[in-house]
Amino acid sequence: MIIRRLNKDENGQLDAIESTAFSFSVDIEKSGDLEREVYGAFLDDDRTLTAAVITPEYDSFYCGKTFRSVGIGGVATLPEYRRMGAIRAIFGEIFRLAPERGWVTSFLYPFSNDYYRQYGYERILCRRQVKVPISALRMFDRSTSVKLYRKDGAVTKAEPADVYNRFAARHNMMFFRDAETNAYSDKPHQSQDFTYLWYDDSEKARGLIRLRRHGAVMNVSELCYDSPEALRGLLGFLRMYEGQAEEIAFEKIPEGSELELVLSEYVGTEYSTETSAMGRILLPQVILENNRYPDERGFFRLRMDDPLDCSRGVYAVSYGNGTAEVEKLSYDADFDISLTPAPAARILFGTDNFTPDKAAYLSGVTMRNEAKDFFRAFPKRMINLYEGF
Repeated sequence: MIIRRLNKDENGQLDAIESTAFSFSVDIEKSGDLEREVYGAFLDDDRTLTAAVITPEYDSFYCGKTFRSVGIGGVATLPEYRRMGAIRAIFGEIFRLAPERGWVTSFLYPFSNDYYRQYGYERILCRRQVKVPISALRMFDRSTSVKLYRKDGAVTKAEPADVYNRFAARHNMMFFRDAETNAYSDKPHQSQDFTYLWYDDSEKARGLIRLRRHGAVMNVSELCYDSPEALRGLLGFLRMYEGQAEEIAFEKIPEGSELELVLSEYVGTEYSTETSAMGRILLPQVILENNRYPDERGFFRLRMDDPLDCSRGVYAVSYGNGTAEVEKLSYDADFDISLTPAPAARILFGTDNFTPDKAAYLSGVTMRNEAKDFFRAFPKRMINLYEGF
């Protein structure tokens, strides 16, 4: 078995694997050149592709800063070559490249949590869907302080990206978008995917909302804001659809969203929760050095019980005044708490307010003392992701 990156002229083989695995039709003779970064498993002839993983790169936010992250998508193997370790070997190559490529974290959307947990991933994102009758927005003043983004319109392409990034910086996991992002439709009247910016009295863009109507339901796929005023202004704009939409469906709302703080009419409101993306920490020293620490001083030794050489070891962390000094020690050094990759992702990303008693229920956690300084350093934080890959 040979593991390597696919060449440009191997897109047809990739399309054949994805078509077989995900059941869609494709003319592989018209596949064209491969434009994505993909790693594959080949037979020893180095020509026959048996399995593949697509690896898009992103800049992901963590505690307000961005770091390189590798997405995992299109994980597929031809049925006649399954159960032979091809995907495991590809993941091994991706992980080997992490220090060289600067991949601090990795994310994926799983078909099975248990399957990807064997590679060190853990579910770090749960999302809410909130559907309200449009009458539930009546406590918000109607607002028309908006502009529609479209190609060659009054709104520059950089403006929605700027609003989005200010919102994203408050959420771990979200991806940075530059002025060339394709996240927003240039032709909303053709795509029926509308992106509006909300402006304050000084004509500064402070909020963003993406809308698509399905029958009597107006679906909100993205909702970004930098203040209570901006959020209320966006909800006031939604009232302008009274008579056109009967319900508003807010999709991809992170747990703990401020939206649920400002909505106050619950009759007729529907809530649902779905498990979502999984994450893995590849370079924990970068995470530990850039975590947002308390002002109060603290010290802990964290052992990363990880098969990856770039992660495995004991990290001595001394923090205070919001920053920390981190020293990587040998794996056999003394430690306060030891984590395998799965619980490390849950705790370090801030999926919950973990305590020593609560963390003891997680598989892969070993504590030699209460490690109070460690748990104080990683409180529950806002986590979200809009991109799919």
